[in-house]
Amino acid sequence: MSNEIWLIALSAGITIFSLNLLAISLLSFLKYRNLKLLLMSLVFLLFFIRGLILSADVIAGKSVDFASIIYLWVFDLLILVFLYITSLKR
Repeated sequence: MSNEIWLIALSAGITIFSLNLLAISLLSFLKYRNLKLLLMSLVFLLFFIRGLILSADVIAGKSVDFASIIYLWVFDLLILVFLYITSLKR
């Protein structure tokens, strides 16, 4: 039972952290109007969505099935692509 509590706390913490990073990057984009900051906001949005999916699975008590793993891999791939594109932008 205590492992479940730690897993819920960890997934919620990561989700809240990514939401904070999303808010900071969006505020920075609104201030500076830099395309890199917009792309970083998109990356943090994807991390936040991924965290929501993982948190929902943990809170629902479901074990992660193969479909969830595929969706999370797709999100990871999108995150990596956007980080790569952001690093190329000047």
